[in-house]
Amino acid sequence: MDIVEAKALTKDFHLGKTLIYALKGVDLAVSEREFLAIAGPSGSGKSTLLNLIGCIDLPTSGSIKIDGIDVSALSSDELADLRATKIGFIFQMFNLIPVLSAFENIEYPLLRKKIKHHMRKEKVMDALKNVGLESFATHKPDELSGGQRQRVAIARALISEPKIILADEPTANLDHKTGTAVLEVMKKINEDQGTVFIFSTHDPKVMSMASRIVQLMDGKVIS
Repeated sequence: MDIVEAKALTKDFHLGKTLIYALKGVDLAVSEREFLAIAGPSGSGKSTLLNLIGCIDLPTSGSIKIDGIDVSALSSDELADLRATKIGFIFQMFNLIPVLSAFENIEYPLLRKKIKHHMRKEKVMDALKNVGLESFATHKPDELSGGQRQRVAIARALISEPKIILADEPTANLDHKTGTAVLEVMKKINEDQGTVFIFSTHDPKVMSMASRIVQLMDGKVIS
């Protein structure tokens, strides 16, 4: 069974008085253990497609299943639970909470779960070690480099043990060397743990490391 199965997805929205057709009948199947790049120029529909896969938004028409679950049949609370248990998110701006340490940023998604403190601490420290930042647990985001912040974001995305990580232009604000190092961390996690990674990107580094590339143009899959 595919971990993501999207069929005939369309997404329309209004920009002022103009109706924008962001996606135009997109089909996409993502297998387990994939390291997939969704590529295309700005305005091609990459982020829109990622938002639909992440259940942040719903399609205008068409269907999407996540791990066999048809998301169109879910309530808003059920969608939130699906996001919390099966999907992790990594953003180009990191989206870390400035007043929290690296440890606390990673721990944050666990606070709504009934996990004992010592078990949370162990999970967070394992996550920090997984991205090579165990000695930076007490550092706040403004005390970390861009690459270190993105590693914290990766660890936070992984802490709930999701099946899918969605990464929206995760290397856009990193230099070439740092971006490559961050990608290598994600690739190792994909290979060691089997976590599916789906990127929206126009970065050649991401595409060169991807197991498969889906090209979007004007809201349609072209390859």
